[in-house]
Amino acid sequence: MATAAEVQNLCVLLSNGQMDQTLFNGFYASTMTRREIARFHTTATPITLTANQTTVNLPDDLLNLLTLIYDDTVLSDLELRELESLNPGWRNTVGSPIAFTRQAETVKSVEVWPAPFETSPPIIPVHGLPTGEDYAPGNGIAIYEEQRADLLDYLVLPVALLVLWREYVRESPHTDVACAMLCFQLAGMLLEMLS
Repeated sequence: MATAAEVQNLCVLLSNGQMDQTLFNGFYASTMTRREIARFHTTATPITLTANQTTVNLPDDLLNLLTLIYDDTVLSDLELRELESLNPGWRNTVGSPIAFTRQAETVKSVEVWPAPFETSPPIIPVHGLPTGEDYAPGNGIAIYEEQRADLLDYLVLPVALLVLWREYVRESPHTDVACAMLCFQLAGMLLEMLS
């Protein structure tokens, strides 16, 4: 895995020392949350659903929740108003969850509907995967883009180019919009080739 320091060194090299290194950490952090980069850090993690409770806590490293799976079924992502129109007392119903909403809770939790009738059993991975042969009935899986400080080795150049795009587009003695757009387009092309 590559580190932020490696990206910073490449940025300094590509900018011929012009880059303001005091701004690097902010540029790097915002670049790592961009959808183009975060999609390379997608993971599936088992989650515990508690009997008769609608609130489900999500992993701490969650950046963007893609979907939830319960009992081998992908749950529908519904707006809070949709749930209320389907069932005004949706928080008090119990059964096998078929949907979830992001709007009712904090960023690191969601609410499922209906509340599960049983608590998820512990997952004991045989093959190291939360799906397939290791999947026990009644378990949940969160598929999400994770927030990371490090990055995959092959993302160093695209991330460095996106950081340089931010560097060259800001107002400074070395502002160069043409170079900034070249960095942005080249990073986009590399990310497209990688996907």
